[in-house]
Amino acid sequence: MTITTHKSQLDVRAAGKTYHLDFRQAFRFGYTLLRTRKYEDAVRVFEALARLGGSDPLPAIMLAYCKAGMKDFETSNTLLCAAFSDEGKGKAEQLQAVFVYLSVGMWADGIDELTKMVRQYPDLPIICLLLGDVLVSQRKRTKAILCWRLAIARDHDDGAVAAVARRSISSQVKPPTKT
Repeated sequence: MTITTHKSQLDVRAAGKTYHLDFRQAFRFGYTLLRTRKYEDAVRVFEALARLGGSDPLPAIMLAYCKAGMKDFETSNTLLCAAFSDEGKGKAEQLQAVFVYLSVGMWADGIDELTKMVRQYPDLPIICLLLGDVLVSQRKRTKAILCWRLAIARDHDDGAVAAVARRSISSQVKPPTKT
């Protein structure tokens, strides 16, 4: 479950502009930048979220994903290890493997590992969101929508992950055709 910090506002400088956003808005913005491979801008957003997010591992996970996308695997691994306690070492290792797989184009391995993680870690709705994105990129739209729905169910209604998952679903659902 992700935090909802509507009261806390932060200024994020990315894409040449400064944005005044709450946690959920900033997460959605950073996620969009990440999806479009604007890693440096996404890093700035997730760094700001990490400063605001307290103990929530979500900003660190996303920051690690950005770093892996930039092929900075050492920093990615360090961020994940710091985000999870010793009990969460397995989560950090699995996420790092996924991020490496995805950054080097090993889609099938990334999907396999994310699928395992969806079952293992129901407390991390971000895993469902990421799996949905990978599946849609592989033209597995129906499975992607199911993953995004699961992300919504695992996050609370007002959570950042749920908001992005809802938007992802709406981008894939075709409007009815007029006759």
